[in-house]
Amino acid sequence: TTAMNPQFRVHIAKNGAKKCHVVVSILQYYTLGPQNAEQTKKSPLLPLGFTVYEVPPNVSRINTNFVHTHQALDVVLHSPIREAVIFFTLPPGDFVIIPFTAQSNCETKFLLRIFTDEVSNIWEVNDENVICRELTFTYNTDMMSLQNEFPVLNKMLHKIPPEIDALTLQKILRSSWRSLNLLCEKPSLELCRNLIMLRDPMITGKINRNELPGLLYTLQYWKTAFAKQDPNNRGKTSSFNFRNLLWDAGVTVSNKVLECAVLRFTKSSSLSSEAYLLALVKLYLAHERFTAVEKKMKENGMTLEEMILLTIYS
Repeated sequence: TTAMNPQFRVHIAKNGAKKCHVVVSILQYYTLGPQNAEQTKKSPLLPLGFTVYEVPPNVSRINTNFVHTHQALDVVLHSPIREAVIFFTLPPGDFVIIPFTAQSNCETKFLLRIFTDEVSNIWEVNDENVICRELTFTYNTDMMSLQNEFPVLNKMLHKIPPEIDALTLQKILRSSWRSLNLLCEKPSLELCRNLIMLRDPMITGKINRNELPGLLYTLQYWKTAFAKQDPNNRGKTSSFNFRNLLWDAGVTVSNKVLECAVLRFTKSSSLSSEAYLLALVKLYLAHERFTAVEKKMKENGMTLEEMILLTIYS
């Protein structure tokens, strides 16, 4: 789980010396009091350390696969001390420093300080808010392809009205969510309302029946992405997998948006499959709204990140 932690980029310019001396210090924050009495009996400090990786210039954030396939340049082993400090030298290039704890999926507050004796740029890795994969709504899908791909629906196609509201969509999905591998659990009416919003720009509360194939393909794709982090098919996963789940669905978010999404859609460090779908719907809607506002208004004082934050809490 190291790659899920905050990452800090260090760029050492090539026009300087051949070696750059670096001092890295990680200072752990802790409080003593009744609310932390149980932790204080064991140790007021978590075993904390950090690791250093050299990365290609075109790689912004390293993932779990990178950690598994690349050897760290240096590792400060976790120990329950207030401050861990290390001194080392680095050649010109790009590096990532990642703090970590001995126990996975554990939160703590820390202060990371990085000192260099050569020209360098240091910043926290922060992804852009980008939709990397458009919804399959935009694909040329039709009811004929729906019958070919999902033959189970043949029996109910004649019952589907020309316009589908949230209640009708819920009935369709509840009768076929398992057989079509669309969802991890029966959908709630709230989820169906949000799915309708994806293709309801006129705010009628309904979508055309021709939108159904694209919706089913999208749900199937999102279900496949969620299953990667839910090997036991429990319909939920750790909230620490949130960023990877969004990435697998074709979405990247900034650190601020991720923090907001965790607060809004997770409970007790757990993310349900339905909450995951709701988060994706909100993110897509925010991008669509921002694009629409940007086209209509010459001077749009709102940033994309602000639009996403407002949409998540709407």
